[in-house]
Amino acid sequence: MNKFGKISQLEITAAVSQSGKTFIQDSFFTSPLKIMKPFANDDGSVTIYQQSSSAGLLAGDEQEHSFIVKKGTKVEIVSQSYEKIFKMAEGEQAKRKIIAQVEENAALIYAPLPCIPFSESSFSSRTEIFLKNETSRLVYQDILCAGRVAHGEAFDYHSYHNLIHIYRKEKLIFRDNAYFEGSDGGKNPEKEEFLRSPSVFGSFTHSGMLLLFGFGKTLSEIRGILGLEEKLLYMEQKNAGKTRLLIEANETDSSDIVVRALALSAEAIENEFKKIKSVV
Repeated sequence: MNKFGKISQLEITAAVSQSGKTFIQDSFFTSPLKIMKPFANDDGSVTIYQQSSSAGLLAGDEQEHSFIVKKGTKVEIVSQSYEKIFKMAEGEQAKRKIIAQVEENAALIYAPLPCIPFSESSFSSRTEIFLKNETSRLVYQDILCAGRVAHGEAFDYHSYHNLIHIYRKEKLIFRDNAYFEGSDGGKNPEKEEFLRSPSVFGSFTHSGMLLLFGFGKTLSEIRGILGLEEKLLYMEQKNAGKTRLLIEANETDSSDIVVRALALSAEAIENEFKKIKSVV
């Protein structure tokens, strides 16, 4: 059961002033969620830091996030630290639902820091983002660690589920359904073995996805930013002969960009994603 006795809520509505600067028109949050005072940027946008008075997600925690980005605004939403999902008893889990609306000529950059599922943890998230039309822009970042790798807990979680739906003009244009089952504290080693197979994570322990919708960037531009060679299917970085990172960019049917990466650290993925975010 959620120790806060009810669903924890975070609601943010951003609007634009007569001077063309984005401001927080309305906000609402309940424990343990809160936000810092927004940081104004030189381009008229704002950066909002999500915060939590809790050390991380605990068994029974349930959250609902709502973001409304009104016409002409630009909002970046980030987090204060890596998100920890703590150990839970069998049958327990933490849940989150995110709903975002991005109106015309508006931009939402949603880029929280990576998530770390601890041994025997279980987490389920559902995200729905509604883009008003082709002028509505979105950057969505998701980076997942295999667990506390340095503590020997790689792929030791029970389950991790992240479902994403993105709509433009009320039409579904992107769906990603990531569902992983780990060893659950060593009780199911065959599931960890599957995640470590070449068809899933292989020798890597961290994964990332960056979505770039509505910014008008071509696939060749994004591949150029990442330093991808034209004839390669992915970029491969090595340290001392060991592959450190694999990354590739692709285009959807709606001409939007999806970048996916596998690495041995979250920082390696973050650094590549920052290259793209710096030009939007």
